[in-house]
Amino acid sequence: MWFAHRFLVPCDMSVGQFIHILSGRLHLAPGKALFVFVKNTLPQTSSLIETVYDSYKDDDGFLYMCYSSEKTFGCGDTPMC
Repeated sequence: MWFAHRFLVPCDMSVGQFIHILSGRLHLAPGKALFVFVKNTLPQTSSLIETVYDSYKDDDGFLYMCYSSEKTFGCGDTPMC
């Protein structure tokens, strides 16, 4: 299913900070990690949004990002780890 959200993000925000805010907005369950992709690339979390924007902005002037969450931390409901 496709969901479109628009965010106005300060250019001096890091990708890691953006992921943290996005995780909160999506009400991600504990034990799940959020990954953000820009044109099939996983930007470094230390990169500034401005740098990512300059490198990957679309012809229309917008930066398009896709996100995915994965169960990555701990065992969760699995009885044996």
